[in-house]
Amino acid sequence: MSGITLQLLAETNANSFVQASDAWDRMAADLDASLDKFITASQYLPAAWPTGDTTQEKVAALRAEIGNTHEPCQKISRALRTHGDTILSLQSMLADIQRECAVEGLAVDLATGAVSSKNHLTDTTQAARVAGLLQSYGRQLGELLTRANDLDRETAAALAELPPTAGAGKTGPPITKNDLAGLTGKTPGQVRDWWESLTRDQQDQAIRDFPREVGWLDGVPAVDRDKANRIGLAQQKQYLQDRLATSLMWTERWHLEAELEHLGGIEQALGKLGRRGLLLGFDTSEYLGDGKLIIAMGNPDTARNTGVWVPGLSTTLGSTAGNVERIVDMNIAADKLTRYQADDVSTVYWLGYDAPDVDNLSVLGNDRSVAGQDPYLNFMQGLRATHESDVGHLVAMGHSYGSTVVGEAAKTGNLPVDDIVVAGSPGMHVDSASQLMNDPRHVWAGASDSDPVARAGAWLDSNNEVMDSSPLIEFAETKADATHGLAPSDAAFGGNVWKADTPGHTHYWDNGSESLNNQARVLAGAYNKVTSAVSGQVPEDWR
Repeated sequence: MSGITLQLLAETNANSFVQASDAWDRMAADLDASLDKFITASQYLPAAWPTGDTTQEKVAALRAEIGNTHEPCQKISRALRTHGDTILSLQSMLADIQRECAVEGLAVDLATGAVSSKNHLTDTTQAARVAGLLQSYGRQLGELLTRANDLDRETAAALAELPPTAGAGKTGPPITKNDLAGLTGKTPGQVRDWWESLTRDQQDQAIRDFPREVGWLDGVPAVDRDKANRIGLAQQKQYLQDRLATSLMWTERWHLEAELEHLGGIEQALGKLGRRGLLLGFDTSEYLGDGKLIIAMGNPDTARNTGVWVPGLSTTLGSTAGNVERIVDMNIAADKLTRYQADDVSTVYWLGYDAPDVDNLSVLGNDRSVAGQDPYLNFMQGLRATHESDVGHLVAMGHSYGSTVVGEAAKTGNLPVDDIVVAGSPGMHVDSASQLMNDPRHVWAGASDSDPVARAGAWLDSNNEVMDSSPLIEFAETKADATHGLAPSDAAFGGNVWKADTPGHTHYWDNGSESLNNQARVLAGAYNKVTSAVSGQVPEDWR
């Protein structure tokens, strides 16, 4: 676009840029798949023809050229996606200004950007007020035009650098274990910069040779992490099967069979998600076999709305199926609310910490949520670093004790999210919503009246026969508040409290419920649709 006007901004088909971005992204994926096939087909050439040095050199050069074409395609896709997403955002802002002007009796000339009053005003006070509005809206429209022109120049500059000239491919030295070890302590942004500095050939070699290490690197794009983790899962599965084929003590056999069963559960969950499923991390041996797991429905690097959900008490790899089903339900409900296109939501199941056990008092302590703070922060910062657009709505989500992990991360001031939404939270280790986010309107909490975790007294309310036990319940509630702080679903916490119409502690994702839909509304940025249990200050819908 050149000589941009508000009229041109309003009439631009932003989805055409998004569709073009998707096409370039598919091309990159096809090139990546072709490279894998080419490598498979040519890997035995040196053994079959050890004297064919010239041919081997040409094969290596072709492999590098195919691999190095992948990155420019991705960069073109990223530039077009940012362009389309930002136009959508600017168009939404423009529409909001037009609606506000119409209410005030003002007219907006999209061709010139001028704002005028439709009415002849004789009242001095009213005329002064309208004059102030004209100045304010004129300034806002001018800022929109400036942003649109800046976007146009930035996109043109990004595309001008691509694609590279023919034959500009490079190979680079193989990635070693020491290279990966050198990333220890690096920020996700630094990891992303390192990953993007590699040729595609180097990236693929790192994925093939060190799948488990690459699979856990925050700052590596989700698609590459998924590719690495699936290789690692297949290797681990084969290793366990080989071990089980040997003579073993019954205790070791039992542990290996349990680990193999967990791998099968991960595979089944990914199978249900189909093409939208991404495996972003797994470890079947961590935490005495309880394990770690990160699975996404939808690509968080391209989605406009991404929610990263942390589960709570007694969550292990054994509960993968039910918890993945929850992110599926949230994804479907939120996707129905997005204004622009389908499949525009990513929901991530993040079991990256040691969830408290049901058979001890670990849930009353904060050690495990404190330990989960940095892994969650790194993962979320990694999503910001790898997102292919500057416009992305990132939401931290937590249930039960998982909300305390979110709280620990948020109170550092380094959690890069636009909203926090929790369900059935016992407390988030702070006294108020303003300690989690600068704008407490973007902290959302819900709790069932009969949820004993968020409100210990609820157990008493539903058990009249144990009225004499009220001191015990009061002690439990006091202990929970002392450890985890005031429940965020309490009006005194200062955030927004959404209506929960489901019973108990584990039904917040029942299909069709307000409990599910309210979480989905926050995830989609449709704040005005959230039904509240307690009146609060609702922010403007996310653009």
